[in-house]
Amino acid sequence: MATQRDATVTAAYRRHHDVEAPRIDATAFRQGWRVRSRLDALYGDGRISAAEFQAAIEYRNAWEVLARSGSSEVAVRSSGYPNPHSRMLALCDASTRIRETDAALGSLAASLCHAVIVEDRTWAEVGRRWHRDPQTVRQWSVQAIASLALAWSRSEALPAPTRRRTARGALAAS
Repeated sequence: MATQRDATVTAAYRRHHDVEAPRIDATAFRQGWRVRSRLDALYGDGRISAAEFQAAIEYRNAWEVLARSGSSEVAVRSSGYPNPHSRMLALCDASTRIRETDAALGSLAASLCHAVIVEDRTWAEVGRRWHRDPQTVRQWSVQAIASLALAWSRSEALPAPTRRRTARGALAAS
């Protein structure tokens, strides 16, 4: 989710983005302008369920962990302290989970999920990529997100490799 810190949003910006104004009340605490993503719109319109929305958010977060891995600002924390081992485990877990989920989805559904959830491409852009009507790719995306929710929950249920200490004290996968 991108936020704009300026006090006002220009008309040109509003033509290209669905923007929500700051809101502080009993139901929301949003201090800045918020750009509504395609995923937010699908959920708000009732096209995807809360479980599908949550799985898509977790999928996007996993991609963001991988995207941050190239920068010096990677800060996956364990007990409040940055730990290089925890960072590496988080990167491996995110990479493995994304790879397993994408393999279960297939190339078309995985590409749609990445374009809509991670990159937040417009329906027109996604439609041009697959030479289809934007409404068609929106329906395909809804179906791909439903499949993602199933695949994502299955990848979470897979057991993590058990680790044991060797004689030298190093961790080894068993």
